[in-house]
Amino acid sequence: MTWLDCDADDAGFQLMRDDEIIVQLRKPNSDDDNNETDEDEVIETSKISKSDAFESFGKGLLWLEKQTDYDSTELMLLKHLRDRAAKLRKSCLWQRKA
Repeated sequence: MTWLDCDADDAGFQLMRDDEIIVQLRKPNSDDDNNETDEDEVIETSKISKSDAFESFGKGLLWLEKQTDYDSTELMLLKHLRDRAAKLRKSCLWQRKA
């Protein structure tokens, strides 16, 4: 008997009647085995300043340039995001001075 023969009688899913399906669907999600734990779920609630974003993209660029397996599109995208953060930061600084 091979391992394929062992699965011949197993459809790969549980057969359920309609009433069993309804009961299963009405159960709270906390009983599901597929729920993510709190460690897997990261929700950022604090606002990131424009200056922090600019500095972070700058650090990301430095990191990427030290890697050996990056391509030019990744570099261009990161530079574009850094430049965008710089423009937003600059416009915010102009508004404060005015």
